[in-house]
Amino acid sequence: MSLDKTKKEESMTPSTYLPEDYDLFVGLDVDRNSFSFTIKDQHCMNKSKKIPSEPEQLHHYMQNHFAEKKILYAYEAGPTGYHLHDYLREQNEDCMVISPLSIPGAPNQKIKNNRLDSQKIVDELRAGKLTSIRVPQGQYRELRHLINLRENYVYNRKAAKQRIKALLLFAHLDYALKDIEQNWSNCYIQALKALSCSPAERQRLDMLLMDIEYARKQTLLILRQLQALVKNSKELRQNMNYLTSLPGIGFIVAITTLGRIGDPSYLKNVRELSAFLGLVPSEKSTGDTVEHGSITHLGDRHLRALLIEASWSAIRKDKELNQFYHRIKNRHHPKIGARKAIVAVARKLTHRIYCVLKEQRPYIVH
Repeated sequence: MSLDKTKKEESMTPSTYLPEDYDLFVGLDVDRNSFSFTIKDQHCMNKSKKIPSEPEQLHHYMQNHFAEKKILYAYEAGPTGYHLHDYLREQNEDCMVISPLSIPGAPNQKIKNNRLDSQKIVDELRAGKLTSIRVPQGQYRELRHLINLRENYVYNRKAAKQRIKALLLFAHLDYALKDIEQNWSNCYIQALKALSCSPAERQRLDMLLMDIEYARKQTLLILRQLQALVKNSKELRQNMNYLTSLPGIGFIVAITTLGRIGDPSYLKNVRELSAFLGLVPSEKSTGDTVEHGSITHLGDRHLRALLIEASWSAIRKDKELNQFYHRIKNRHHPKIGARKAIVAVARKLTHRIYCVLKEQRPYIVH
């Protein structure tokens, strides 16, 4: 698929919409075996149906019964991916993929099934209350697959290390490693392999060390694939150069950012990226009382953690960010000042990310 075609298809997918522009609304609950969908119009139609999970059959059904109608489809993002969305877009139909968290539910609702879920979606859709996620296309979808794969192996490697620590503590073997710095260096790994313990403990420890080594090799393999993907794409290569021009941001943070946000040209405003990463403060206000709380922690927590880690590096390299950090830190109690300040730096870093990607230029340190 060409880049121009990819951009055209993604731009056709509505993120926000006007209900009066459509004749019919279709809310779907999608699972592996079936599509449960409810059809409503602007008046009294309310029709529910269940069919096998074949996009072609859904489209044929709608064309046979509502050929002259302009239809808007919507379903929740989930394990079934974007196959239905992609097919409907190929048929020039508007389809929205909705975040499950954006669909409200009544606290006293005790009955849940696919039909009721589809009705809830179509009601919100007809009322104009839903917003679509941005479905990645082309090279950005490929990039997201690799980013997810890398994160899985990074998590597996971290989990294996934690299991080794737990085993050493449980078997009272940690005392034998007191003289060796526990930074998972090659020296420390060799000491673990030479550690004297029972046969069962030895077997368990060796297998966990094999897990660490396997995850390390797979992570390096995926990193090389990511580098090759960037090298073979002029657009990705340019965006990576813009991102890595920012103090504190290296290859991993930059490639993960691109993999998560997708095509930067569809970013709407400077605050959107901060909200996507959950770096904006929560608010609980009533009347004349305004109360701001901690950050919302919504969105991608892995990328949020990477940006906060990058912020520590950024304040050492960028004088402006360093001054901003200390200014925020000095406003708060010493126990929480550093934490609040570094989160504020991460939020400012998202503003810079937005600027270099939208303006398509490198960052110049003043």
